[in-house]
Amino acid sequence: MRILLIVVLLLLSPLLFSQDWATYYEKSGFEETPRYRQTIKYSKRLAKASDWVHYTSIGKSPQGRDIPLIIVDKDGLKTPEQARAAGKAILLFQSAIHAGESDGKDASLMLIRDIAITKVDEHLLKDVMLLFIPIFNVDGHERFGPFNRINQNGPKEMGFRSTAQLLNLNRDFLKAESPEMKAWLKFYHRWRPDFLVDNHATDGADWQYPLTYGVAKRQTMATPLADWTNDVLEPYLKEKMATDGYPIHPYFRLKNRSDISKGVIHYPFSPRFSTGYGAAQNRIFFLVECHALKDYQARVTANLLLMRHMIELINKEKTSLLTANDAADIESSEFAIGETIALNVKVDMQDSTMIDFLGVDYDVQPSDLSGGQWVRYYSDKPKSIRMPHFEQTVVTDSAILPYAYFIPQEWLEHIELLERHGVRVDRLKRPLEIKVSRYLITDITFRKRSFEGTILADFGLEPFEETVYYSEGTAVIITNQRSNRIIAALLEPHAPDSFLRWGKWNRIFERREYAEDYFLEKMARRMIAEDPQLKVEFDEAVAANPEKFPSHWAKLYFFYARSPYFERDINMYPVGRLMGARPLPLVPQSEQE
Repeated sequence: MRILLIVVLLLLSPLLFSQDWATYYEKSGFEETPRYRQTIKYSKRLAKASDWVHYTSIGKSPQGRDIPLIIVDKDGLKTPEQARAAGKAILLFQSAIHAGESDGKDASLMLIRDIAITKVDEHLLKDVMLLFIPIFNVDGHERFGPFNRINQNGPKEMGFRSTAQLLNLNRDFLKAESPEMKAWLKFYHRWRPDFLVDNHATDGADWQYPLTYGVAKRQTMATPLADWTNDVLEPYLKEKMATDGYPIHPYFRLKNRSDISKGVIHYPFSPRFSTGYGAAQNRIFFLVECHALKDYQARVTANLLLMRHMIELINKEKTSLLTANDAADIESSEFAIGETIALNVKVDMQDSTMIDFLGVDYDVQPSDLSGGQWVRYYSDKPKSIRMPHFEQTVVTDSAILPYAYFIPQEWLEHIELLERHGVRVDRLKRPLEIKVSRYLITDITFRKRSFEGTILADFGLEPFEETVYYSEGTAVIITNQRSNRIIAALLEPHAPDSFLRWGKWNRIFERREYAEDYFLEKMARRMIAEDPQLKVEFDEAVAANPEKFPSHWAKLYFFYARSPYFERDINMYPVGRLMGARPLPLVPQSEQE
């Protein structure tokens, strides 16, 4: 009904549209999306025409483009401080993080127009301030053309998935390598929105749903937010979108790509993704995935409807959402010392529920070309498919939260990134010798191909305790913060997106000093003469794991590693974990820059 009303207004109200407020997308017959310059021009025109709209930027891209931010507020407020003082909830809608997925961009421009210019949706600003980033990946957006997304049904031309530096921004939330993400983090931690919607488009198979959505669930999210998601958010959106004729379903992957009836899997999100990052920051980040096989108009309309309903809900449930956010911050900051914190969860593939999935008819046949299975979908033949839905998760990695982490001050990049994520970093004001828990990294293997420009490592961990001397200025992160989930996600090495997982400490795996084999031959014999048991241990090690001793060098390094010449910090994780609470000599906050 609302869509019909808007269409009627567009056709029958020349007074409202005498200045021609139709977007580029609408003027194209719903088949094209505007370029960056056209998007910015329309955005600035909205700001010039309405006191409710303010145009600014969160920063610049590597190619020098502004990353646009549009602030929409009925009282003309322009800062987070003003919004908080007025008791408003702050909602952020960001689009084109994958720049070829422009659905949310076009839907956002229409929504802003309908709120601030035609006033069709002015009621949406009752108790909220709205923030829009219509194009996040601005450089990728201008790598524009008709061949960027092979599986996507429109628009006619679109941007590219990665940035100009060939980074995927929706894998960069935690490691934050890109200039775009560094700008976004500065913006985010100034504004700290109460809710975020991240607009995407997806494919993978064919089905009836024009839109699927992703949101963090229990075990990866604070309990108050998980409850609000389950009890308030999902039921409301499912009901409203179904009433509009645009049914939605949780985002999924196929259990078997050749046979959709085998079921769908609702995978959890780690903090590299927007949805997982939101959970680590104690906020709900809502993933929108418009179905790329639907025509462009259907996708933009679904995206627009969902954003409207989201704003309507948060106006209605503002108090309960803000209460849940505050409770989540408190819950995270009050983790008890020694409490176990979940680092990684996986879907339990032995636990499923049966659902009636709104699919389409399909068949599978052997391909005489590729030799694989050729799946053919028939979009014009809707079909309800009874299938298993796998969504229950189990914790696969966890850590006991220490009282504090110690990071030697020379690891500047790591300390600075923690601060970018809103973590409070204290400093020792004098040297300190203290017993801490540490990790020895074992069984290190490197992947064969790079991922996001990094060669990732797999490894094991061997915990141990030792007394460590820390110099004045050592970084100290005490775990009494709302950002405790972020702290653990970065500093616990076995977390899925930790510094160590992302190769940020690969240097600790490298030896800086070496020995010649002719010297080691003599030294090994001298060591055996002094300690015959060493030869027994050597023989046992070679017999038990011959693959670890493929050469005479490997055998000689068995002895080198046990000599006083060997570098003691090889494979030693640099971070110390203080397991018990105790007073620490820290620089007062008032004296820190």
